[in-house]
Amino acid sequence: MRERVVFDLPAVVAIRGASKSGKTSLCARLIPALERAGVRTVWVKRTHHPLDLPDKASGRIWEAAPSAMLLRAPDRRQLTLPPGTDEAADLAHSVAAYADLVLLETHRPEPVPTVLVGATPAAEGEDVLARWDGTSAASELEALVGHLRGLLPPDLTAARAIGVARAFHGGHGCPGIVLGARLALEGGRALGIALPDADKRLILVAETSRCALDAFVAVTGCRPGRRTLRIDDQGKLAARFYDLATRRAVRVAARPGLRAVASSAFPGVEPFEAQRAAYASLPAEELFLLQPWPFDLTEADLPGKPRGRVECRACGEEVTDGLHLEGETGPVCRGCAGR
Repeated sequence: MRERVVFDLPAVVAIRGASKSGKTSLCARLIPALERAGVRTVWVKRTHHPLDLPDKASGRIWEAAPSAMLLRAPDRRQLTLPPGTDEAADLAHSVAAYADLVLLETHRPEPVPTVLVGATPAAEGEDVLARWDGTSAASELEALVGHLRGLLPPDLTAARAIGVARAFHGGHGCPGIVLGARLALEGGRALGIALPDADKRLILVAETSRCALDAFVAVTGCRPGRRTLRIDDQGKLAARFYDLATRRAVRVAARPGLRAVASSAFPGVEPFEAQRAAYASLPAEELFLLQPWPFDLTEADLPGKPRGRVECRACGEEVTDGLHLEGETGPVCRGCAGR
């Protein structure tokens, strides 16, 4: 057992051994135990065997080279993708949306933490986590499950949100994305709203237009086009959360001095990585200030059909939701009013 810090999901663990050594039997026992522990687990194996019979529809269609193929059977949906490479990182990337932990069944050494099965000797430089001889007791399986769970972040909900935000941001998990994802979760938690919100119950007003804004969108499901996200850019990493069902609101803001906190929490680590690590792992109360906020939205701020339409007397364009100004000759848009 050793301490590891994993910021990005999924983590990959190799289950390595020779043919018939018991790799699949171990995976078949590990997967339900990990799932019961709340870990979304995906099994990956390389094979040289064909997956579709040539005389069946799936085989004939795959020969036609579609971008993807989906088979729906009574017990599952099977998605088939182009082969890509056989590298562990590429295989894990293909299932990242479904996985906290990838078990890669393999006979060859991999550049990832590894469980050796049977009498398999360790390769030079191999990162061996544990050995499994196939006859181990249930208590040893439980210990191995605990070991694998220890490779993952303690707060899987936060780690998954960070992953969603990072993907939405183009794959770049900067400190702002990590902190923004955590802040969005804190706002939802404070109001008791499950995220992402699909019911237009939550309205979010962001006080930033930088990286954290992408995290707000990805984690909460609030979007400008749905009128559930607005930007009131004050240059602060903060947001106001409004619950339309209860007419409650809170404001969540990053605490001052978090860069210094990150440096203290991870001494000797490069500042960028120290901030990522701290923002991903520190308790929310150490990262954020949370305060009640008045429910100060107007009827025109709410989702739904436009609350009124007028034509600008100067340019003739339509203005909705009371966003016009009253001029001397009637309603004018803000552009024509010099605003």
